[in-house]
Amino acid sequence: MRHTRSFVIGAVLATAGLLTACASNEGTSDAPAGTSAPSTSTPAGSPSVSTAPAGPSTTPAAAAPTRSTAAAPAKPTTRAKATSDLSGLRITGIKAGKSVLIDVAGDGVDRFLQAGQGGVDFTGTDRTDSTAMALYPAAVAAKNRVVIKPPFWNEEVGGGYCIADTAGAALKLENCRDGKTSQVWQVVLAGDSGLFELHGAYGVIGVRNGRITASGDGDIGLQVLPYAS
Repeated sequence: MRHTRSFVIGAVLATAGLLTACASNEGTSDAPAGTSAPSTSTPAGSPSVSTAPAGPSTTPAAAAPTRSTAAAPAKPTTRAKATSDLSGLRITGIKAGKSVLIDVAGDGVDRFLQAGQGGVDFTGTDRTDSTAMALYPAAVAAKNRVVIKPPFWNEEVGGGYCIADTAGAALKLENCRDGKTSQVWQVVLAGDSGLFELHGAYGVIGVRNGRITASGDGDIGLQVLPYAS
């Protein structure tokens, strides 16, 4: 088939355009010839980026017990109980808590301190429950102070009974109270013979014919004798 001149020219122009387009596409390639695109794989030895580092737990942990920093309440201070020093009475034979007889020394007869329901005086003449006496350190700071507690009257439960001074002549038994003035007796040495005097809240004890005198006159020298014969 014969073609016309115009058809031949058009075919030539079309072919030229296709060649030009191919050349243009080769110049705008994303990567230069012979160069490979960067790899997206993780290099050996590099930390993985696929896992996020572990964070703190969202569950609250139980709080560890802690020692309180608050100051502990101060303990109440207790004062030491006062006790009289009886070491200076060794010459008299007085021993704390030992049962003895308290005797009038200068009249030549037995006149023992005796405690009974009717009062306290020196009318005792024998070793009986009513004449047994025990001397204890008084609850005071002064030296040579005693309380006199008849053992027979202290067998009951409680603080016991003590011999107390009175403003009159006779003494009396009353419930013991630490440091009560009428129950505290000062033992005053009468020379170096072992004799002593008893000084109470109302003065020195004096005895006449077995009775305590209100004025304190009479025999004032006393001694302790063993209760067990």
